[in-house]
Amino acid sequence: MKNPIERIFAVYFSPTGGCKKISQKIGFTAAEMMGLDLEEMDLTNLASRKSLHEFSKGDLVFVVSPVYASRIPNKIVGDLAVCLKGQGSYAVPLVVYGNRSPGDALNELRSVCQGAGFSVLAGGCLVARHAFSDDIGRARPDTADFEEYRSFVADLGEKLKEDDLEPITLPDDYEPEPYYKPLKEDMTPAKFLKAKPKTDESKCDQCGICYRVCPMDSISRENYSDVPGICIKCQACIRKCPQGAKYFDDEDFLSHVAMVRNNFTRRADNIFQLYI
Repeated sequence: MKNPIERIFAVYFSPTGGCKKISQKIGFTAAEMMGLDLEEMDLTNLASRKSLHEFSKGDLVFVVSPVYASRIPNKIVGDLAVCLKGQGSYAVPLVVYGNRSPGDALNELRSVCQGAGFSVLAGGCLVARHAFSDDIGRARPDTADFEEYRSFVADLGEKLKEDDLEPITLPDDYEPEPYYKPLKEDMTPAKFLKAKPKTDESKCDQCGICYRVCPMDSISRENYSDVPGICIKCQACIRKCPQGAKYFDDEDFLSHVAMVRNNFTRRADNIFQLYI
């Protein structure tokens, strides 16, 4: 059978750049192998998630999301379910975790893609540097990861040549596993749901980058130190502030970061699955 793919897309929600990097690497690898161009779609900005993005039969769409607390970010998953319309196109959901655990995030994103009308051919749980600390998943993805990506894409490409592309699907009554409950260094519950980033006024030069990169539009346009909206702890404002003026000082949050750093610095594995 001739490869049915006519267009390839990398669609990602990527506040700190890990998902973008991985989606580009895998997307470009697939495009190169299939002799096609890669089209990118960045859903990090809130406005982009409020628009409808439609695909067609013959499209191969890599849908990439970070893992938060063993799931797709709870304030983002609903947007993805509404803004993507598969219309019989092919999807490969990929979830990116920061070296701790992917939890049930892949099945959750797979379910979202199925519900949006995609035929889900494969999926993966991939490791990247943790948004909270460079010491967790340091320097991931690396060249060894890239080789695994290439093997995965090659396996998918071979499967696409087969006559039967009817994928194994999740049951209609699928429900995701519960969210991971974060822990402090002493392994008691860490409660930082309401924590928000602070601003070191002595460093802030009022550039407005934090306001522009917040995926929830939660930072005030009039006062960049004010965060009236919901904070999902994505770290975009902290990672992208050129002056290093943004930070968290919530004790439970900082203790949780220390706990993850103390317990999850081993080299975690990428996981790949084919559903055809």
